[in-house]
Order: sequence, then C-alpha cells, then structure tokens
Amino acid sequence: MEKIINKLFTDYLSEQSIAIRPDYSALARSALAKEQELRRMLNDEQTKCFEKLFELTSEIHFLEVKDAFNEACKLGANASKELII
Repeated sequence: MEKIINKLFTDYLSEQSIAIRPDYSALARSALAKEQELRRMLNDEQTKCFEKLFELTSEIHFLEVKDAFNEACKLGANASKELII
C-alpha cells in the first residue's frame, strides 16, 4: 500500500497548479521580496546559516505535506472499505 500512496503523492505533486493562482503569486512575490531584503542585511556567515535554516524548514514542510497526504489516503481507503462491507 505504501508504494501506491507514494505513487499517488508523486502524481499529486506533478499535477499541482497552485503557482498560477493570484493569491499564491502575490504571497510568493512578497516572500521573495522579504527574503531579498533579509539577505541584504546579512553577512556571509549569517547568509549560510539562513540558507541552511531555509533548507531545513523546506524539508520539514515537505515531510508534513507528504505525511498529511498519506494519512488522508489511508483514511479514504479505510472509509471506502467500511462502506463496502
């Protein structure tokens, strides 16, 4: 079942079109502007630390989304099983 859920998750990610939504675009522009503003204030050592933090938080977010997707798939499968029985 885990292979199926991973395949569904990969397909789900490849089909996302959130980047074309106006609210997403506005938030992304604001985030990029703030990131650039912050980077201008940082020295080299601080920039390296910020980049590592950014990488770690991105990985955490990815794992959270993947976990939520997996749990939703499992709940849906269990609900379908209960409805059929």
